[in-house]
Amino acid sequence: MSDRRTGSLRWRVLLVLALAAIVPTMIVGVLAIMRARNDVEREVRRGALAHIRALGAALDGTLQDSRRTVELAAATWADAPDDVRETQLLLARLRRDVPIVHTLSILDPEGALRYGDPVPAGADVGSHSFGGYVGDAIHSDGRPIVQLVVQARGRTGELMGVFVASLDLGFVRDLLSAARLGAGARVVVVDGAGVPVAASDGAPIGSASLAGTDPAVDRALGSSVEGTLSANGWISAYRNLSGYQSLRGVRWAILHQQPEAEAYALARRTTRDTLIIGGAALALALALGVWFATRLTRPLAALAARADAIATGHADGGAPIEGPGEIGVLGQRIDEMARRIAERHELQTALARGDRLASVGVMSAQVAHEINNPLTTVLGYAKLLAEDKAEDHPDRAALELIASEAERMKGIIGGLLEYARTPRQSDAAIDAASAGKYEAPATTEPAQIVRHVGALLEPQLKKTRARLTSNVQSQAALAIDAHALQQVLVNLVQNAAQAMTDGGTITITVAPAPGGIATAITVTDDGPGVPAKHHARVFDPFFTTKAAGVGTGLGLAVCKHLITTAGGSIEVGDGPGGKGAEFRLVIPNA
Repeated sequence: MSDRRTGSLRWRVLLVLALAAIVPTMIVGVLAIMRARNDVEREVRRGALAHIRALGAALDGTLQDSRRTVELAAATWADAPDDVRETQLLLARLRRDVPIVHTLSILDPEGALRYGDPVPAGADVGSHSFGGYVGDAIHSDGRPIVQLVVQARGRTGELMGVFVASLDLGFVRDLLSAARLGAGARVVVVDGAGVPVAASDGAPIGSASLAGTDPAVDRALGSSVEGTLSANGWISAYRNLSGYQSLRGVRWAILHQQPEAEAYALARRTTRDTLIIGGAALALALALGVWFATRLTRPLAALAARADAIATGHADGGAPIEGPGEIGVLGQRIDEMARRIAERHELQTALARGDRLASVGVMSAQVAHEINNPLTTVLGYAKLLAEDKAEDHPDRAALELIASEAERMKGIIGGLLEYARTPRQSDAAIDAASAGKYEAPATTEPAQIVRHVGALLEPQLKKTRARLTSNVQSQAALAIDAHALQQVLVNLVQNAAQAMTDGGTITITVAPAPGGIATAITVTDDGPGVPAKHHARVFDPFFTTKAAGVGTGLGLAVCKHLITTAGGSIEVGDGPGGKGAEFRLVIPNA
C-alpha cells in the first residue's frame, strides 16, 4: 500500500511541476509567436510600401523631369517658331537631353504636323488644354509608350503650337529589374485600365488587363492613397501614381506583391525556433521535475516503508533515511523511534526468554525428579548384571555401555538444570576454599572423547549414510568436563548428520589454537550449511531451523552454555570453500 501511496504522490508532484512548467511555457511561447508574426507582418507591409514609394518616386521623377525639359524647349521654340534651323537644333538637343524620348513632334494649333516625327495613332494632343500633361500609356509596336503633351505659347499667351513627345517606358522595366526583392516577390506597374506596363519578373506586358482578376489591382486603381491587401495567398502593397503628379493625375498604379508563405517565412522560422526552444525548455523542466519529485518522494517512500516495518514488528535494520529539509529531520526522528522500539523489543524478548528459561528450570527439575528413580534402577541393574559377567563375556561390553549411557543421561539432565539456573560454586569448592585448599578443575583428553563419540554415533551415522572422520593434532588436556565435551560433540555431529539427507562426510579436527594456551576443535560437514542471517541466532534458546516437532532449539544453546562455562567460545561459519557448515570451539588447555 505504501508503494501505491508513494507512486500516487510522485505522480501528483510531477503533475504539479509539469503544469507549472507547461502553462508559463505555452503562454510565453504563444505570446512570442503572436508578437513575432505581428512584427513580421508589420515589417513586411512597411517594407513593401517603402519600396513602392521609392520606385514610384523614381518613376514620377523621370516623367516630371522629362515634362519640364520639354516645357522649356516649347517655351524657347515659341519665341521663333518659323526658324527651321533653330527648330532642328532644338529637337536634336531635346532628344539628347531626354533619352527616353521615342518620337518627338511639333504640331500647329490645329493639330497639323510642322516638325519632327509623325504622331502615333490614337494620341490625344490636347490642343484644347492649357499647359501640358502626361497622357495614358499606350502600346505601339509591342512597346509601352506614354504621350507627353506640352503647349507652346508666346509671350502674350498666344498658342503657337503643341509639342508631343512619345516616352518609351522601357526605363520602367529597367527600374523594376534593378530593384532588390525578397523571395518570390515582384513589382508590377499597370496603367489606368489595369494592363501591365512593366513587371520585375519579366511577365508579358500590354496583354490582358488584371482589373477584375487581381483584387490588389482593383484596389490600387480605385484608390488615391497607398495601402496593403492580403488576398489569394499574396500580400500586396499598392500606390496610385496620381499621388505623385503635381499637374494632371495619371491613373497608373505600382504594386509590390509577394506570396504570404515567402513573406512570412521569418515568422514561420521564429515559430519553429520558439517551439523547439520551448519544447527543449519543457523537456528540461520535466526532467528536473522528475528528479525533484523522485528526490522528494524517495525519502517519503523510505519513511512509509519504515513505518510499515515498525507496524509489523521489524523496527530494527535499514539504512538511515536522508532527505531535504524537514523530510530529513523527520527521517532522523523515525530512525531514532525505530531504534528505541527495537531496544524495547529486545528487552521484552530477553524478559520472555528469561521466563521461558525459568519454566525450563522448573520443568527440568520435575523431569529429573520423575526419571531419576527409573534411571537409577536401570543404572543399578546394568552394573549388577555387568558384575556377574566374566571379562570375556560377550554381553559385558553392552551392559557397560548401557551403564555409561545412563550415567550420561543423568549428566545431561544435570546440565539442563545447570543451564536453567545461575551458575554457582559447588559446596565442595566452597568448603575447600574456606579451608585454604585448592581443588583442580576437571580435565579431558580430546582424542579419547573423539573416539568415544565416534563409537556412540556409529549406528546412527550408518542410517543417515554419513561418514565421520577425525584429525587429532593436539594431545593437550582441556579444562572442561569430559561429559560436557562429549555432549557438545555428539550434539554437533548429530546436527550435521541430520542436515545431510543424502549422506556426506563429517570431520572433527583437534589442533592447537594460536598462542598455545588453548585448543581449537572444528566440526565441519559438506551439507547445506547455515544461512549467514542465522549465524548470530543459532545459539539462542528455542531457535531452530528444523521442522516442527523435530527439534526443540535447546541443543546448541546447551552447547554454548557448556563451552562458555568452561571458559571457551563457540561460533559458526561456512565450511571450507564456502560449502557446508563449520562449528569452531576454542577451549582453554588444562
